[in-house]
Parts: sequence; C-alpha cells; structure tokens
Amino acid sequence: MMIKESAAPRRARLPIWRRLGWRLTVAVLLLTAVGILASGLLQYRAQERFLRESLGGLLLNIARTGALLLDGDAHEQVVRAGRNDTPEYLALRDRLLLIQETNQLSDAVYTLSNIDGDTARYGVISNGLAPVGQAYRLAPETRPVLRRVLAEGQAGFTGIYSSDDGRWITAFAPIRNRTEQTVGALEVDFRADVYLAQLQAVRRRLWLHSLVAGLLAVGAGVLISRQVTRPVGQLVAAAQRVVEGDLASPVRIDARDEIGLLGNVFHLMVDRVHASHRSLVDVLVRALESRDGESGSLSRLARASLALGEGFELDRAQREGMELGALLHDIGEIRIPESVLHKAGPLTPEERLLVQGHPQAGVEILEVVPLLTPALDVVSGHHERYDGGGYPQGLKADEIPLVARVFAVVDALDAMTHDRPYRAARPLEDALVVLKDEAGRHFDPRVVDAALAIPPERWKELLG
Repeated sequence: MMIKESAAPRRARLPIWRRLGWRLTVAVLLLTAVGILASGLLQYRAQERFLRESLGGLLLNIARTGALLLDGDAHEQVVRAGRNDTPEYLALRDRLLLIQETNQLSDAVYTLSNIDGDTARYGVISNGLAPVGQAYRLAPETRPVLRRVLAEGQAGFTGIYSSDDGRWITAFAPIRNRTEQTVGALEVDFRADVYLAQLQAVRRRLWLHSLVAGLLAVGAGVLISRQVTRPVGQLVAAAQRVVEGDLASPVRIDARDEIGLLGNVFHLMVDRVHASHRSLVDVLVRALESRDGESGSLSRLARASLALGEGFELDRAQREGMELGALLHDIGEIRIPESVLHKAGPLTPEERLLVQGHPQAGVEILEVVPLLTPALDVVSGHHERYDGGGYPQGLKADEIPLVARVFAVVDALDAMTHDRPYRAARPLEDALVVLKDEAGRHFDPRVVDAALAIPPERWKELLG
C-alpha cells in the first residue's frame, strides 16, 4: 500500500515579465512589428509621392499642352473687354472645351489673371458660366504656384488640398502672347477622390500586412524562444535539483550550442561534486562506525530505511535526505564522552540531558555544510515521538518530517534486534510486537503498518 504524504511546496516561478521565453517572444514581435510598420510607412510614403507626382505630372502636361493652343493676344483682348460674347471669347472657350473633352475632365477648364492677394480674376471658362473678370478666391495651396506661373512663366502643380468643394490637385501653365509675355494662366483641376481611394487601399494593405506579420512574428517568437529557453530551463531544473541535494541525476541538455556545452560542463562539475560528497560521507560514516565499534551498521540502517520508505510516495530529494540522514543521524554523539555513550548502567539526569542534546548538536555540525543539509530532517527529528513526548523540540504527529518518522521505526527495530552495552538483542518478532504496541504513541501508526506489512524474512535480511 502506497501512502501519499502532503505534496512538497511548489517551486517559486518567475513573474511572466521576467521569463526569458516571453522576453524573446515580445522582442521578436516588437522588432518585426517595427520593421513591418517602418517598411510599410516608407512604402506608403513612396506610393503617395508616386501617385501625387504621376497625377500632378499628367495634369501639368494637359495644362502645358492646352496653354499652347490658346492665343495669348486674344486672351488679352478678352480680359480688357470684359465680355463673354466677343468672337475672341467664343474661340477661346471652344478651345478650352476641346481640352476638357479630349482629356475627359469632369470639371471645367479656365484661365486666370490679375492675381491680387488671395484672389484672382476669371478669364475664359470652358462651360461659360463665370463672367470675365469675376473674382476667384484662391485656395492657400494654389497661391504660391499661381504666383510663380504668372511671375516666372514656369508651369507647376499643387499637392492635395481641401476646399469647400472637396479635395483637389491643380496644375497651372502660363498663357503667353506673341512677345512671350505671360498674360494669364490655364488652370486644370482634378478631384483627388480616386487618388485618395488608392492611398486608402495602400493603407489598408499596410495594416493587413502588419497584422499578418505580427501573427507570424508571434509564432516565430514562440518557436525561437522555446528553442532557446528549453535548454536553459533544463539547466535551471538541474541546478534546482542540485540545490535540493540531488547530485545523482544526470544533467541532460538538448542543445548543441554554447548552452549544451555549458550543460556538459555543469554535468561534469556535479559529477565531481557528487563523488567528493560521497567520499566525504564515506569518511564520516567510517569514523562514526569505528567509534561505535560496529562496521556496516550505518549502511544497514540506510538500506532498511529506504526499503521501508518504498511504501510512501517519497520524491528523490526525500529519499536522498533519508539515506544521508540514516548514515549521519548520530553524528552529534561525537560531542558526548565515550564513557557516557557506552555506559552500561543507568544514566544520571545530567548525562541523560547530554545524550538528549545530540540531535541538536548534529544539526549544528551539518548545517554549515550545504551538501549535508538534506540529512537535517532525520538528524533533528529521529528522537521525536508521535505523541509529542520526544526531544529535542517536542514535535508531534505530522509536525515531524516524514523521513524522520520512517527512520525512527527502522532505528528502533535495529536497536532492539542488536546487542547494546546496556541490554541484549531481542528476537525480531518481539521487536515487531513492540512497534505495534507503540503505534500512535512513539511511532506514526501509518509507518508501523507499513513496517508490519514487510515480511519478517525481509526484515531479517535488511537488519542482518
């Protein structure tokens, strides 16, 4: 029957923001997102510039070509006359209408002159709706371009701008008379809705690509972080086992890089520490056994304790601690004079107090050696009683470490079945009866039940 002890406390885990795997995932995601957004922004700006320059260049060519079709001298006469019914006006209007229809422009084409501040004056308009000389309020974006056209005779176009009628891009070309003087400007407007729709499509593609790239980055980040952190996690787990006193488990790192090399070096280091640790324990055991005059007695206790511990769900650290504790449980007795330790008669009260102090003395000796601290549960608790009447702390029931409760039963059986200076050995059957009688008082009833479940022949083999 397997008896389950309360679970050992879970190992503390790092907060999520301090874990290397999450940091790598976030780093890959951020770098990818920044790269995609920067690339998309550059693409968007390049597309915007390309569309603007392409559309502006197209309108500029229309304006330049149209300006060559207009008679600058006739335009001067129309502006001076200020009338819409002269032959010159009608001829110019027909040319403008031809320009509009040929280029499939939805908005009227017209000429401007006499710019003054933020206004100019209509000349001729292809739909004939604006009278000659009517004031035309210029958008802020068109003023510098139009001034340059009229002052320098250089054609040009604007960027995208907004007015009360919507969003536009406009091109201007100079109208020259026969003396090559600029007498007006031909204005060609184009609604930018189609252009803006294309830019919006580019923007949507940018966000879509960024989203897809972000999802791919998350997946790639998770894979990369797992690839990097798996061996790190294995190394951390191995280090934690070493801290808990487990020096026997091999250190396996699934990596062929620097981390794998570090894992191999760590394995060799732990293996050497384990060998040194076992050598140290062997030296201590031989010294303790030579003092007691019985070679192999401590190893016998360790084997029997592990055998009884098989009836409990002990983890590796508990098994190692119980084995080490069984070997070193009485190390504190080195502070007790041999005259007291091997006294055949009853002990005086002072001598009894001295003997009862050996568990605490053992703790004080071992706690300064980290590799020996797994033995402390057994060393400090093997003389505690289940009913609380033991020493040195008077612990009771489950307050006593499980490994100490298991060892106490084995220690009592071994003591009863072997000769001592103050009494002769008892038969194993009598010793088992004593265990049963002391269940619930001296010993943990569950441990006693587990001990009684082991056949006597097996106990004789273990304690022989």
